[in-house]
Amino acid sequence: MQYACLIYPHANIRYRASLRKITAAELTLILKAIRRDVVPEEEERGGAAFLTFDTPEFSRRDIGYLWTTAGAFLWFEKDGENLHLLPGEHPSYVGEDLALLLKYKGKTNEMFTDAMIGMALAVSDFQAIYDAQLVVCDPMAGKGTTLFLALRRGFHSIGLELNRHDVGEATQFLNRYLTGARMKFKHTEISQTIRGKQGALEQKWVLSDTPEHFRDGDTRTLRFLQADTRDAGLLLKKETVHLMVTDLPYGVQTGTAGKADTILGTVKSALPGYLSALKPGGVLAMSFNTYVTKRQDLLQAGADAGFEPVETPDLSHWVEQAIDRDVVLLKKKSLRKGYNI
Repeated sequence: MQYACLIYPHANIRYRASLRKITAAELTLILKAIRRDVVPEEEERGGAAFLTFDTPEFSRRDIGYLWTTAGAFLWFEKDGENLHLLPGEHPSYVGEDLALLLKYKGKTNEMFTDAMIGMALAVSDFQAIYDAQLVVCDPMAGKGTTLFLALRRGFHSIGLELNRHDVGEATQFLNRYLTGARMKFKHTEISQTIRGKQGALEQKWVLSDTPEHFRDGDTRTLRFLQADTRDAGLLLKKETVHLMVTDLPYGVQTGTAGKADTILGTVKSALPGYLSALKPGGVLAMSFNTYVTKRQDLLQAGADAGFEPVETPDLSHWVEQAIDRDVVLLKKKSLRKGYNI
């Protein structure tokens, strides 16, 4: 059977090339996760970019996995020159625009971040239980793009961000969005303590896609903590997170401690806490600017902290003149066979 996906079009021709590369990499990992050892190939039709491959016929559930591919616009069954649309749609527990509307300087393209979630999930122990309510954490959350994308997939999400302004702006935005969308939700503010002192102010939302689900307790939780990423091990309960996905700062050399630290130094300090919070078989995905941070340094830091590097296709791609972006995937070793949810 032949299948084809139409890649999302993008007005920026350089972004378009990067998106094709990332989509092909994510799809390769998803196919491997559902035991299809095939590599999609690029094909153009009428100026539109497709990824195509041959494989035995998919089950309905596997087709559902295909629709989670971030950069795939539409999915087709291919019959010679004819394309037949496959049933399905992208995950949309909340509106697809949630992660798009809040604009700010330095924001990563949402599709790239969503692809990181997809890749992390594909190489984790939890791809086969995608329908469960997984927990995604962004330990350097900025204004919450990763959290919003995880929520769109129907997952719970947790973010840590040191910048008070970013957390405040994200809080105001999410409250306005949920109110405007007429979604049932409850927002609370909680102070957490670290080492006996107030160390984190937490914004917490409990929400649901329908009033009926909210009434019945079928809800999702989004937590946003104003906190230092190096305190993740103290703030996050042990082995409660399935995936960690984050964009390391692209345009600066210094870490959370300012001139006394570097981005790599911050990551090294934080990795033991990340490892503690992840469930066995969970995955940490980090994107980074290769002009600021080096792939081999991150892989070595991960190995030193107890992670296992994950082999992936080439994930480096252009973002803008001063940013060449790459992604590393690090996995926490599984303690036993099967899935520990």
